[in-house]
Formats: sequence, structure tokens, C-alpha cells
Amino acid sequence: MTLTLAAALPFGCLLQQPPPVELVYRHAATGNLKIYEFPAAGRTDTAVPAVVWIHGGGWTGGNCESFFPLARYTAARGAASFVVEYRLVKPGGPTMADSIADCKSALRYLRGHAAELKLDPHRLALVGESAGGHLAAAVATLDGFDFPADDRSISARPDALVLYNPCLDLGHSQFSHLVPGFTGATPARRQALADDYSPLAHVRPGLPPTLCIHGLADTVISPEQSRQFADAMTQAGNRCDLALLPGLPHAFLIPNYKCSEQVVVDALRRGDAFLTSLGYFSGESNLTISDPPAWKAKWPPAPNPSH
Repeated sequence: MTLTLAAALPFGCLLQQPPPVELVYRHAATGNLKIYEFPAAGRTDTAVPAVVWIHGGGWTGGNCESFFPLARYTAARGAASFVVEYRLVKPGGPTMADSIADCKSALRYLRGHAAELKLDPHRLALVGESAGGHLAAAVATLDGFDFPADDRSISARPDALVLYNPCLDLGHSQFSHLVPGFTGATPARRQALADDYSPLAHVRPGLPPTLCIHGLADTVISPEQSRQFADAMTQAGNRCDLALLPGLPHAFLIPNYKCSEQVVVDALRRGDAFLTSLGYFSGESNLTISDPPAWKAKWPPAPNPSH
């Protein structure tokens, strides 16, 4: 299937084709770590911007395949698009620090291979959802967390961020126990450890322009985290746009999961408009809902007749 830039693009067309190109960005003890590439539609020999997607799943789950349709969309808009595989947190195995290091390595790989991949190394946007939103923000804000063999002369700093319902403050979330050393530590030490992994605690001038999109019905990660992050970014002199969406739950971006196709399309178009303002895309989005819709919405949940 060929994706075109001019015609309307129903989201349902993005659910299965085309398949990605698999690139190995690092060899790890757990096996090869891959980046899944979706080349930019209509690309020429001119270097194009890149949009790099990081999936969610509470750092312990999730998969790249769930984000393939999203990457196909940004590829159809003219940006080389990628989905990053990173090590998931396991008891006695990889930690959240490893997840962050993997995402930094992936960005260094893309920037280091920009010439052969025909990428503009100064227009690499990270887009993450939930835990993926945390990882994207962590790559931009947290020093350290580098894989020892990485070439640190290559920057891992993204040039833009789009964060969907991100976890930005580990100290005030239900996921704080995943911070290495948190369980069993004293209260003071817990706060320090949580801050080490929390993008909110590391806001400073000079961070990349950011869009935070959060559902106001999110009971997994409080939308207050995105509000506080946007306020801190603005006070530090950084651009940080904020969209708080009434009635939407956590994980509203994932196709065929909770929310309707219309919700996913609207959320993608919000991110698109932000990246267009930064020069990653041109013109207006051509994304539409399918007719008939590509799936049935599961949100809001049907009322329980027993109540």
C-alpha cells in the first residue's frame, strides 16, 4: 500500500501496512534492541525530520507494534518515523535506568546515522505515551543514564517533545516503587531517588519545545503532572504547550484499545499541529476517521445494570 500526502487518509488504512524496516541500534544481554523504521512518504534525497515514538506500558509491558499505526501516520506526513524497542523493567533484571539508557542510545544511533538514513539531525522529535512519555521527557531532561559504550560526543537530546499523558513526577505516582532503591528506603531518601528519575525535578532553561496532552479523566497518572510541568517549563523560559482534554482516560491515544477512532485522530492532529509549528510538517493534517469506524470504542465503559 502506498500512502499519499494529498488525499484524505482514514486512520484505518494505517492499522496494518506497510511493514517497518528493522534496524538494530544496540546489542544487549537480553538480545538485539531494535528501531522500527517507517520511511517518509514522498521522500527525496533531501534530509527529512524524524519523529521517534516511545510506547507505554508502565515500564514493564507494552510493545512496539501498538505504535506502528501512529508511526505510519507521521511517515505519511513526510517525516521519517521510528518506534523504539527498549528493555522493560523486570525483577532482578533491567531497571528504569536501563529503559532510559536504551532510549538515549536509540536517539544517538539515529543522529549518528543521520547521513545514511537521510535525516536532519537537528530535527529529531520524541513522542511518548504514558511511561513512554516519561522516557521521552527523561531523555531530554535527565543527565547521566548513558549506556557505557555509547559515543557521548553524539547528543541524545531531542529537538522537540510531544508527551501524551506522561508520568513526570515519580514521587507522586503509583509507579514510584519501580524507581531503583525506592522500596525500603527512608522517606527522605525516597524523595531524592524519585527526583533523580522525575523530569519535573529537572526543568531548566534551554529544554526543547514541548507539547503535553493529558486526559482530565486519567486516574492512572494525574493530569496535574502535565500542568505542573508546563508551568515549570514556561517559568524557565521554555515553550511548553498544554492541552487538557475533558472526559478522556489514560491511554486514549492507543488505537483499538479504549477510545474511539475519532479520539485517536483528534489527539494525533493536536500533535501534528504542534510539530507543524516547528517545521516538521507542512500544511494541514489529512487524517480522518474511517467510514465505517475502524473499531468500536470501549470508553466510556457501559453502565453496570446491577448498579
